Amino acid sequence: MYTRSESFFSGYDSTQLFLQKWQKSNSCGTILFTHGQAEHSDCYHRLIDAFKDNQWSFIGWDLRGHGRSSGLRGYAKDVDEYVLDFQNFFEVTSALNEVKGKPIVLLAHSLGALVQTCALLDKNLQNVTAQVLSSPLFGVSVPVPAWKDVGSVYINHLLPKFTLGNEIKNSDLTRDPEVIREFEQDTYRHNKISSGVYLGMKREFEKITDRGSELTIPTCLHISDNDPVVSSPAALKFFDGINSEKKSLKIVEGGKHELYNDIVRDDIYDFVADFLEPFKLKGKK
Repeated sequence: MYTRSESFFSGYDSTQLFLQKWQKSNSCGTILFTHGQAEHSDCYHRLIDAFKDNQWSFIGWDLRGHGRSSGLRGYAKDVDEYVLDFQNFFEVTSALNEVKGKPIVLLAHSLGALVQTCALLDKNLQNVTAQVLSSPLFGVSVPVPAWKDVGSVYINHLLPKFTLGNEIKNSDLTRDPEVIREFEQDTYRHNKISSGVYLGMKREFEKITDRGSELTIPTCLHISDNDPVVSSPAALKFFDGINSEKKSLKIVEGGKHELYNDIVRDDIYDFVADFLEPFKLKGKK
């Protein structure tokens, strides 16, 4: 069983960011996870519960403007703010006594995967054992109205804290009606994104596509064959370029965006657990 606890840590500019831990007394290592746009760390309860008989501990956080972290809902000046906060999250958690000296796995979904990847490429994170990418946001497939795409530059200049709808429907996220009802009742979920974040995402898409070869850590990727939210081809191109001898890929036919919450989730949990097994063994004492 897990011992769960909650706390806060300071973002790069002292913004209070929510953090929660699911610790195992006999942990073989820790999975540090980052959620996607408009969700929060509690949305991963199914993944964590699926690992309850495993030896991995989990630590997750809420991005600024999300969940129980401070900030205007859905707002950040730029994706760079999330990346700087991620660096703080990693430094704070990797220094914990229960984390130090054991394998550290970075797991992230969608926007969180973009943030995590930017940090791995540009922030010189140390002692990362492996990473898991869930439907990473390296491009979009959800249609963005032309007025939003063109107008985001002007909105960011004139009304930088104004947030817009993200055009994502719950039916894009999962095929499970019970999960959709859960999402509809979740007061922490929202559909907001700032123009600064949207523009920062587009900038990073252009920069990141050909940088996979800069990553050498073992990587696990799972994505739908035709993700309704993010670009599956962009994610696969990035994955193909990763310069690691240990890479695992699962493409889900007909899957929705949140595979941890989709009807295929048990297969995804098993896929991730199998990928992590060799690192889990290295962490035993």
